Amino acid sequence: MTSRRKFFLFEPFKVTEVQCRGSEIPRPRSGHRIACDDVNVYCFGGYNPVPSEPVNRTDNPTWTPARPLFRELWSFSIATQKWKQHRVVENMPEELASNAMCMNGRYLMIFGGTGAPFGNKCSNDVIVWKTSIGDAKLQILDVSGTRPPGQYGQAIFCNDGYFYSIGGTDGFAYNCDVYRLDLRTLIWEPVYIGTGQEGVPFGRYRHEVAKVSNKVYIIGGGTWEWAFELMEIPVFDLESNTWTIVVPKADDSLTNTLGPLPRKCHSAVQVDAPDGTQVFVAGGSDGQAVFEDVWRLHVPTMQWTLMQKTVLPNPLYFHSSTITSYGCMYVFGGIEPKENAASRNNILYKVWLCIPKLSEICWEALLYFHPYLDQVDRKTLLNIGVPRHFIDRIHPQ
Repeated sequence: MTSRRKFFLFEPFKVTEVQCRGSEIPRPRSGHRIACDDVNVYCFGGYNPVPSEPVNRTDNPTWTPARPLFRELWSFSIATQKWKQHRVVENMPEELASNAMCMNGRYLMIFGGTGAPFGNKCSNDVIVWKTSIGDAKLQILDVSGTRPPGQYGQAIFCNDGYFYSIGGTDGFAYNCDVYRLDLRTLIWEPVYIGTGQEGVPFGRYRHEVAKVSNKVYIIGGGTWEWAFELMEIPVFDLESNTWTIVVPKADDSLTNTLGPLPRKCHSAVQVDAPDGTQVFVAGGSDGQAVFEDVWRLHVPTMQWTLMQKTVLPNPLYFHSSTITSYGCMYVFGGIEPKENAASRNNILYKVWLCIPKLSEICWEALLYFHPYLDQVDRKTLLNIGVPRHFIDRIHPQ
């Protein structure tokens, strides 16, 4: 009865560590990126100068001391809780730290990134992978037009047939320029190039974005020396191609602090809720302190709220987060400060950022009590009444 009671004490907004099954798991890293659909969480690249375990394989090393970047693409099955490393047979880049990554339908899209030492070589290739259970055949898009410069730490998103990139750095200069790639013609064009005029946000990297209707909200970010305010949010209008700065409301229920502190190297996910879009910001650093807090921004009212029940188990930065369509956020990897040092991890956390549908709770219960459901064939699962869309999560087609 203990295990049953433990499961049904189901707590939305509480961060829990995912107990991964199987023998394969990505090694500790930072500067990687994750994205997800409703079947898998995908992890690409990353950096670790001193892995805690042997990593060389003589047949196909994915990490070497001379190049401490992970030439790796992984997927994590949300249903079976198993990691799988995909053998990349084509076009694995050398620039594998602080890439930008997002999902566009069934395609994983990767852009930018830097090699080691940082800034020595930066990418401006757009790389796509049609998600599959087999090997990874990465494709570099054959683009034309005015491409963004090679850089890293930018933010990307897709909208109305276009792929957008905002900001980034080459390791020396920082910008908040906006470029877009027409995914039908594969032609790049500059949308907004900053010239230092008033009202345009400072150049930055390792920021996050949220897109609501025709507006893009820039959340934090910084330079090597600085971290930018979250109490001043640059907003880019995709129709007029203009910037404005909005000042959100502080959390007046707090006595010690009224809003999130400036930060970079944090993560953020977006939830399109019935009462309006919400953005959840987790962790990050201001260059000195490292944060474990999670904040919610309700975009229609521009109200910040500290999620007091939602706290990362450890302060964390240079991690990455993603969210399913049904409202479960996953956080993976990153750097934890430990006694005047820094330690990278390979822990996967999850937290429900909404009250899940009853069907999702039932699905999690079924997987909890029958952890080897993936070994049951599709026909049998259909015959016992498992809905087809849940079967697709353990037997993708």
